[in-house]
Amino acid sequence: MTRQTACRRVAAYAAALLPLLCATSAVAQSDVQVETEALVSKDLPGGPLPGGHPGPPGAPQTFRWTEDWSAEPAPDASLVDKIRHIPLGPSDTYLSIGGEVRTYYTDWRHSTLGVLPNDNNDPLQLRLRLLADLHLGTHVRAFVELGDNREFGGNLVTPPNRDKLDVQQAFVDLTLPLGDAGQVTLRPGRFEMPLGNGKLVGLREGLDTRFTYQGVRATYILPGTVTVDMFAVRPVNLKPGSLDDGPSHASSFGGVYVSIPRGVLGLGTDVYWYKVNRNTAVLAQGTGEDHRNNWGVRLWRQTAHWDLDLEGNYQSGTFAETDISAWAVLFEGGFTFAEMSLQPRLGLRANIFSGDRDQKDGKAGTFVAAFPRLPVISEAAFFNLSNLMDLYPSVTFNPRKGVTVMVGPDFLWRNSRGDGIYLGSTNASFAAYKSSRFTGTDLNLEAAWQATKRLELRLFETYFAASSSFARDRGKNGNYVGLQSDYRF
Repeated sequence: MTRQTACRRVAAYAAALLPLLCATSAVAQSDVQVETEALVSKDLPGGPLPGGHPGPPGAPQTFRWTEDWSAEPAPDASLVDKIRHIPLGPSDTYLSIGGEVRTYYTDWRHSTLGVLPNDNNDPLQLRLRLLADLHLGTHVRAFVELGDNREFGGNLVTPPNRDKLDVQQAFVDLTLPLGDAGQVTLRPGRFEMPLGNGKLVGLREGLDTRFTYQGVRATYILPGTVTVDMFAVRPVNLKPGSLDDGPSHASSFGGVYVSIPRGVLGLGTDVYWYKVNRNTAVLAQGTGEDHRNNWGVRLWRQTAHWDLDLEGNYQSGTFAETDISAWAVLFEGGFTFAEMSLQPRLGLRANIFSGDRDQKDGKAGTFVAAFPRLPVISEAAFFNLSNLMDLYPSVTFNPRKGVTVMVGPDFLWRNSRGDGIYLGSTNASFAAYKSSRFTGTDLNLEAAWQATKRLELRLFETYFAASSSFARDRGKNGNYVGLQSDYRF
């Protein structure tokens, strides 16, 4: 490592830490004593939904539009609290102003595991947000979020990290109450839209800009019984300038997602269909139009001691005028020893994403997730959710209130020798090779500290040890370190 590179990394770490130090000094002492268990958004049936239950009162959430600032602040509240509820008339008519400052320093050694030359990368991400949430009674609300996204340093350009001042979200919620029959909420505009557990249709939280869509979403909720979510949208096409983003004309996304809190065997049960149309898709077998139906079922449950999440997805449609027949099974479960001092959780994750066994049989067998959450494998995002199997035993513990640590090895294989290895960080891939399907092992460490109700610090470390067969096919070991500070107000 050269002296210049070392100095640059030290400067990047300092830049990542500076906002959190300033934020910490500005936080009132009472914030430090907030019960951290109430600070994280809990999964609602089917995921966060328009018209769904808000998060805990008076606390920032991952999905900013699920926050509850309906209570008027105390007369001696800080300015940050007062702007979260600005009365405009009756008690249910108010304006809420908030924002976010996030820094994320990342350091990849071989971010493409050797498929591209010079693939070391150590950028510093800076995410800035300013939002306004207007509530006009209980049935009408308007939400606008502006964002500025920058990336400093690094050897490889990551487009979602480079989107200057633009509209991240802008939508209106119109809720029609139906009495004992529930309610319907219509949401036209631009918005985030994770579905279910957020694995196959996720957020892209590891980068500056999340997945956002433009179109319309309609949600029916009968509390405690069923939710039906329907949507017809286009992904937002990111451009690097200011106020220049718009809906993509090369892709569309639509479908229906139904969630029943107490369904099969008393488990939460989701069933869904959605379709993604892409004018251009790239797989090992070629390039062409991709029109992909997703048919899925998910079973889930969480108690004080055990948790379970099992999902199956089958894909049909056409890729480059060949029929698609692809599938995926995702499992995650664990047991928490809630009465023990560190509250350890023993977890197991096992996923299978199909690959194409024969690229000449007139069928496309490679699974392609719609808008995947790549940290399903690891925060390093070395791999995409195609032609992949993994088995990840883990241990999670809480050394103190608000602090969570998870460690474990993730063993990785190709599903099919006839297909390639798909990388998460770029569109590059390794071509199919006939030796062992075993790809390698991710050694993972994740640590998070909810320091206050507004400030979260996170650390990620993943070392990828390539298998001997992968190394013979140009594959290399990789390493990833991430240091993140996130201040939401």
